[in-house]
Amino acid sequence: MTTISVVIPARNRAAVIGRAIESVKAQSLRPVEIIVVDDGSDDDGATVAAVRAQMDGKLPIHLITLKDRGGAPRARNIGVDAAKGEWIALLDSDDAWDPEKLREQFELIDDNVCAVFTDTLFENPDGRTTTKFAGQMVDPADLIFTNCLGGCSAALIRREAFNAAGGFDETLPSCQDWDLWIKLRDHGAIRISALPLTRYYFDGNERISRNVQSVVKGHEKLYARIIARMDEGSARQMRRFQSFHLAQTKVYFANTSKGAFAPAVRNLINPHPRTLRRSSLHLLWTGLKLKMETRGKQQR
Repeated sequence: MTTISVVIPARNRAAVIGRAIESVKAQSLRPVEIIVVDDGSDDDGATVAAVRAQMDGKLPIHLITLKDRGGAPRARNIGVDAAKGEWIALLDSDDAWDPEKLREQFELIDDNVCAVFTDTLFENPDGRTTTKFAGQMVDPADLIFTNCLGGCSAALIRREAFNAAGGFDETLPSCQDWDLWIKLRDHGAIRISALPLTRYYFDGNERISRNVQSVVKGHEKLYARIIARMDEGSARQMRRFQSFHLAQTKVYFANTSKGAFAPAVRNLINPHPRTLRRSSLHLLWTGLKLKMETRGKQQR
């Protein structure tokens, strides 16, 4: 019988980690364990206490506490090393799952599969919900253009493939998940459930995506790795796309328009085959609104 271990990294997440753990306990397909890796929380033991409060005997919960903060990728790698399951289900401490998430993924597994992803439901602060990522991907080759699979909470990964791919690259400032998804393609097939069974909330703290410098540096390093495998003609086209995609990342995820307007204008005049002119127009409009909002805050 296939066994699944759930790995949850956490730092200063006392207010939300209970929601994540409860969503694991509610799974119709029961994992063998939950491993929580506390990444050097400095909240006077509140996160650790919140995890211990969930240890009610319904499901084994193992807590690993790290003295020093090393980042979520390191915490995930440590959690996977300690896991017993043949498959690893990753879950961020401020996300949650639909009760059928693991069962739906399990049904897509065969001998050739190294990972299964679900789509993600975003619980927006204004009460709206939106879906994204996995439902968009047709071919795993699309991963060299964008992270079309989403974040870690959507992933179920064969442990053998995770180890063969080298796990999460702890040297990357961001995009560690995207980097791993690309590497996994060399170790088996990737399956996708378009059902939005992973829930992303915006009430966590200290997300990498809010650190503009880390976002930009991580993308640039990963882009360099992708381009290094290409011939010059393909690399030239990829640089055009990556310039526009980084501009989108700055505006939509890092909430900064700095350095985003020139790539948007270039793509409006001469769009890359994988983009649309209206995408450039939307990016320009959104970036302009963001710039005006920032200026307004500075003038107060």
